Amino acid sequence: MKAVDYIPHATPMVFVDDIVAVGDEWIETTLNITSELMFVAERGLPTWVSIEIMAQTISTYAGLQGQKSDRAPRVGFLLGTRKLNLPVPYFDLGTTLKIRAERQYIHEGLGQFLCEIEYQQHYISALLSVYEPEQ
Repeated sequence: MKAVDYIPHATPMVFVDDIVAVGDEWIETTLNITSELMFVAERGLPTWVSIEIMAQTISTYAGLQGQKSDRAPRVGFLLGTRKLNLPVPYFDLGTTLKIRAERQYIHEGLGQFLCEIEYQQHYISALLSVYEPEQ
């Protein structure tokens, strides 16, 4: 499934390609690192974009959940990020990232997700706090 169908984003601000798997409390997506992505430099995609990649994976999860209630994808807000470690400065062009977001907590639109990006032999993880308003 194409993730863009479940998020309120459009090119060039899309940082998630495909939904690989989804469960009640988690989602796995992929992103192919191409020269068409926003923020790509000569060396590749800067890893500081990991925050947005994780946030869009969470947004995809929320969009899938909303679809169960016939609700269109809604804009959400990233409130904070904890424990983000970037072991490399860039994701190389031509590589594919595997992203996983697992819901830790959600209540009245506030949520926390443990996210991980698998890149070559590296794992980039962070705890993201998010908010999705009711309207």
